[in-house]
Amino acid sequence: MKQSKITFLTSLGAGLEYYDFVIYSLLASFISQQFFPSSNHVAALFATWGVFAIGNIIRPLGGIIFGIFGDHCGRKNVFANTLLWMAFATFLMGLIPTFSTLGLAATIVFSLCRILQGVTCGAELPGAMTFLSEHIQAKHHGLHFGFMSSAVGLGVSFGSFVIWIFTKTLTHAQMLAWGFRLPFLLGGILALVGFFIRKHIPETPAFLATKKSSLKAMSIFGKEHIWQLFVTIGILIFPACFIMFFLALPVYLNDVYRYSFSDIYLAMTFGYLWSAILLPIFGWVSDYTGRKALLFATALLFVVFGFPLFSLLQLQTRLALFCFIFFGQTIIAAMAACYFALLPQAFPTEVRYTGTAFSYNIAYTIAALIPLVASYIYEVLKQPNCMAVLFVTLAVITAISVLALKDKDNHAK
Repeated sequence: MKQSKITFLTSLGAGLEYYDFVIYSLLASFISQQFFPSSNHVAALFATWGVFAIGNIIRPLGGIIFGIFGDHCGRKNVFANTLLWMAFATFLMGLIPTFSTLGLAATIVFSLCRILQGVTCGAELPGAMTFLSEHIQAKHHGLHFGFMSSAVGLGVSFGSFVIWIFTKTLTHAQMLAWGFRLPFLLGGILALVGFFIRKHIPETPAFLATKKSSLKAMSIFGKEHIWQLFVTIGILIFPACFIMFFLALPVYLNDVYRYSFSDIYLAMTFGYLWSAILLPIFGWVSDYTGRKALLFATALLFVVFGFPLFSLLQLQTRLALFCFIFFGQTIIAAMAACYFALLPQAFPTEVRYTGTAFSYNIAYTIAALIPLVASYIYEVLKQPNCMAVLFVTLAVITAISVLALKDKDNHAK
């Protein structure tokens, strides 16, 4: 099978699964009222973000479990089955009766579905990274990983667009009553389609060449690889937290700066489309400049412009909103075009899926707390400007970690 076709099929599944995973955060305002009711809006929102965090905290477990199976039994079957489980969880979330009908049982079942989403998502993108890194020639990793990252961004953009359509055509009462279910039902169906498409992708040559190796996947936690785990987590910490913050933007921008939901969803839709366009371009650039150099430069760029970027939101105009989201998505695109390709190359073939999944998901487990931190900073401390301080600090950590990464091949430099 041609490399371009493998990249397309891999990217398509990644985009569909990520759509399923992020619509929870995009619909958090409606979910909090239907499954976490409370006379206190802040308490309901904290409960909603708490379950959101749990769904991410569980990701390392899913990454380790699926990663071990992927390293010992093959990438292909594990990679395909993650979509099947995601389809089941997402479709069920669109059918569960609300708290007013089932009481606490509705909250528990909905939360369990979110946890199942987290387990499967823990294996999805690490699997996609591993799969592409072993199918595509190293000198073209940037371009192909850029397209895969673009598909992930398009998945979020599609989710934001779908919700924008519903919020524009349905009343708030209709969205609250049943409209919020439609994106979940659609996501379940699309993920199932992705599962059948992904079943036809061939196994990676690198795994077939080493499948008889006696090296255990759990050796990833030995002294030989432990430094790489810490460094890769450090590389991911800023982009993961910044991406997670952007997923929580609808609630944050509405509560803190009083932007309308329709404006926010529209800006996010175009912002993610902008990111999807930039990702292959940045990926292509990284093939020539080196991924470490581009990632380091991007982190430093944010250190310089992070505070002015967040100050835009205080203007509370539609233009300021679009500028904030477009500049933020440019930073995210430049980083994602690099770290998706860097991460799997930090580990040898025999433990690549497990190592990639563990470091990626630990970073996103930490990042899952960002919506709670943002809510706390505003609701309790009343200091939304502290978000800029937080992200500039994380950008410094990422920049230092990039310098500490041990190169496994010349294309990582």
